[in-house]
Amino acid sequence: MATMYENDIQVRIGFLIKGTRKKLGISQRDLADGICSQPMISSIERGDYIPNAILFMQLCGRLNISLDDSFLKEELKMGSRKLGGQIFDLCKKHRYAEMIAFMDQPTVIDDLSSNEDYQTYYYYYGCGVYQLYHDAISAKRYLKMAFMYASHTKKTEPRSEIDMLVMNALGVIEAKLGNMESAYQYFKVSHKAAMLMQDSRENINVVGYQYGYALFLDERYQEALKVLLPAFDRVMEIESYFMLPEYALLIMNCYKQLGNDRVADKYKAQFEVFKDLN
Repeated sequence: MATMYENDIQVRIGFLIKGTRKKLGISQRDLADGICSQPMISSIERGDYIPNAILFMQLCGRLNISLDDSFLKEELKMGSRKLGGQIFDLCKKHRYAEMIAFMDQPTVIDDLSSNEDYQTYYYYYGCGVYQLYHDAISAKRYLKMAFMYASHTKKTEPRSEIDMLVMNALGVIEAKLGNMESAYQYFKVSHKAAMLMQDSRENINVVGYQYGYALFLDERYQEALKVLLPAFDRVMEIESYFMLPEYALLIMNCYKQLGNDRVADKYKAQFEVFKDLN
């Protein structure tokens, strides 16, 4: 018998898959082709079946569903507070087409006055391009430009919030492109810096999660927990709720895969508490 938690997840996944499929005008048969059966798609969309992680990622890949839409919680610093505020507002509302059109204006370019401004500008631009077009190659190009404006001279040790976010985003994009060795290198460096840096900025919460999620998809559950657990503790220590439900859910699934149902149930209970707090 399905628990309340399982029913909740089944419904959420069903709505996500069905809504995106219909928006793109893809039939259930076309979505299923080469991945699973059409009846299984129907079961998922009705909320009768929870796909495993591999099947879910295959379906998300075909539907160009990004699992990291909420990549920022707080506004990033820019020389012009008005400029930074406008870009951040459009980003938070997922109005990426308007955000990119706004950033393409010559007056916006003219307002950039420091390396950090340019780094933040290209970070927003790269993330916006990916969210809007799901074009990983173009997103990588813009994020690499952001990387070149990094505050660290060796470009291997992030020293600021935006440094870490750029490297982490490059890890996400490399993973989308299937370049896992490069992805893990970016994740490892940004995560290490995030854990060492005494910074309570909530945007950093995404760093450990996305690294852990990549490891989870690779079925490297023990390694994922070594990343996720201290990152989860950091989020708790700074009294933030941003990403807490996602952490609890992912940690729970790692323990379930490892056969540790007792600890998995602990994090399932935490997920139930956190999921409605944001």
